[in-house]
Amino acid sequence: MKIDDFNQVADLIGLKKRSREAVWLMEVEGMTGYFAAQQMDISESTVSRAHTRFRRALRQINSLATHLPL
Repeated sequence: MKIDDFNQVADLIGLKKRSREAVWLMEVEGMTGYFAAQQMDISESTVSRAHTRFRRALRQINSLATHLPL
């Protein structure tokens, strides 16, 4: 995933800076939620919720893309 694409989705759902960085660590760097939370010094539940919101947004964007005329 390109950083610009990642940031657009993160902006759309309003991820805060540290949550955004934790989700980046999971999505791009392949880190687990536990280690991303440790790295960013935030709770694992915060990271989990942010990651869930991000993945849900990606699914919705991808499902819309098949219905939009290009």
